[in-house]
Amino acid sequence: MNKVALVTTRQSIGEQYQKELQEFFRGSIQVDLLVQNRDDFSTLDEYALVLISHYGLVSDVKSHLRTDAKIICIKKNISPAGIVRLEEIPYGTTAYVYNVGPKTAMDSINLIYSHGRTDLILYPSYPQRAMDQKVDMVITQGEGAGPGGEGLPLIDIYDTVVDTQIYWEIILFFRLPQDTYFRKLAEMNSVKTSISEGFSYIVSEKMLQDNVINTLFENMKEGVLIYDSKLAVINSSASVRNFIGSPEEDILGKSVLEVLPITQKQIEEGTELLLGVRGTPLICEFVQCISLGSQEVGLIILKRYDEMQSKMHRHAKELIEKGHLAKYSLNDMGGRSEKMETVKAKCLKMASTEASVLILGESGTGKEIFAHIIHENSLRSEEQFVAINCASFSESLLESELFGYAEGAFTGAKRGGKQGIFEQANGGTLFLDEIGELPLHLQNRLLRVLQEKEVVRVGGDRVIPVDVRVIAATNADLLEMVDQKKFRKDLYYRLCVLPLKLPPLRERGRDCLDIFEMYCRNDGCDITLTPEAEKFFLNYRWDGNVRELKNCFEYLKYLGKTRVGVDDLPETMLSREQEYMKSPQTLTPDWEIQLLKALRAQKQTGHGTGRKQLTGILREEGCSEGEQAIRNMLLRLQERGLVLIGKGRAGTIITPEGEQYLMRRSES
Repeated sequence: MNKVALVTTRQSIGEQYQKELQEFFRGSIQVDLLVQNRDDFSTLDEYALVLISHYGLVSDVKSHLRTDAKIICIKKNISPAGIVRLEEIPYGTTAYVYNVGPKTAMDSINLIYSHGRTDLILYPSYPQRAMDQKVDMVITQGEGAGPGGEGLPLIDIYDTVVDTQIYWEIILFFRLPQDTYFRKLAEMNSVKTSISEGFSYIVSEKMLQDNVINTLFENMKEGVLIYDSKLAVINSSASVRNFIGSPEEDILGKSVLEVLPITQKQIEEGTELLLGVRGTPLICEFVQCISLGSQEVGLIILKRYDEMQSKMHRHAKELIEKGHLAKYSLNDMGGRSEKMETVKAKCLKMASTEASVLILGESGTGKEIFAHIIHENSLRSEEQFVAINCASFSESLLESELFGYAEGAFTGAKRGGKQGIFEQANGGTLFLDEIGELPLHLQNRLLRVLQEKEVVRVGGDRVIPVDVRVIAATNADLLEMVDQKKFRKDLYYRLCVLPLKLPPLRERGRDCLDIFEMYCRNDGCDITLTPEAEKFFLNYRWDGNVRELKNCFEYLKYLGKTRVGVDDLPETMLSREQEYMKSPQTLTPDWEIQLLKALRAQKQTGHGTGRKQLTGILREEGCSEGEQAIRNMLLRLQERGLVLIGKGRAGTIITPEGEQYLMRRSES
């Protein structure tokens, strides 16, 4: 039986919600009611899904929940029959909206307006507030006319009900048959009156649209604020609420000027901004005048940037206007692992040449820093170092920024035209970050510049000679993009004269501890990790690499502790590690060794080994796991660089690093 915990502040409210949910799902789920200050919340650890009547209950229930539990705050709405009543109210009517208190009265007004009746002039009314306005009628939700409303026409739009979106989220959470329950929702919202023909279809469509929007909002990495013509927030994504650290009810209805450190002039100008919100740098973009139904709204899009990315963003525009000298050296690249020492040595050798360099590595491994190091140690070190992120500009803007434009090339073009960054970097080094994001037609132009060492501005015909050394970087698989016809093969080999592969932090042994100590020294911080925390660092995956490590350091620095244990580490790190540990991984470390030994023995045949064959070999050794468990272990071994999984029938082979790992384990 699927079980849901329903937590409310008042028993009467809880019983109403419980009844609605149980009548709808009819035995498919069990709804257990818990009331604040009445029931023991320690039983909440039995539930994977918890419904709360308002956000104020989060702090009360959070400490009792399982780590994988999901909390949903119940949203209320006007019932279908109530909406029919609402539609019967004449256009432009002035009315009091009566309820038991100021908050509930305002909630009723907001619900009425949200259903499109913005033509109504509504005043909140409750027992403590006299009705001193001249109105046409009183609107209520099952509470009567209230004191002062006697004698006025009364429209009862009935009690609020659980919003259909909540039903849909429960259906998705428990993976209940969507077709069946979608029809039930449509039937539940269907009403047949002379003035609401087709209402069932409209409600169904609205529910589907709301579900799509809600799903997008809850899963977008970018934050989105939607505001109305008066700059009041009417919707926000989950990421926005995380960025600013406020629940949804504290944001809705507020001016965006209160929610974010921006001005009305900045919104009107629409210029992209770099903001600091709660110590986090965010890129803020404005999109104005979008039609949302009958409403004209605006969007504010927030993207999170860590320190390195914010430098790239802040300098991107500056570097287009002027050159910039390299600012990083080998001293800025922490770590003493064998892999990093090899990379540093390669980097210095590459610096002494004039050939193009392609830096490959995961996000956060320090690709830009190595580009600076190459320039600083080259014969061009006294010349300009210009950097641009190919993913930071729109396609049309990127072309003019790379190659410049002639006077009159387009509307708004500067008098006399403008230099592109190839011209600005002339004699020095040009760093093209995220080169995999370069559109195909710009790849053609870039290839010609590299081959001919000359550039023609957009809208111009004058050939301008340039002498630039190009360093490119990407975290994408460019060869795979070549196979998919998304990246030019000839450009790839023009850029990849000297490839420099940066290892991820998880493959660099104790480098994570050395770099953490370097941050402490450079910042003058006295932070000591306990042995348990050090072990966590060494075993953690560091998907964000050095960038994630820097974020962790900043978090611990502001925490103010001098001795840090595992429990003090950022919650995001702890939860991600828990998710990783919970993922299918039933093979023990001993079987990991057996797997590597089997691959080492098979390597002598000169062929890779498939999962089926490996499963059979391990079963002979007493392992009862199937191919899926073997596959999961191989993926983890590949992430650590110990094996290489081939495509198709190529099979899996052990790498030299894997053989060295086996040797170290046997010695220990």
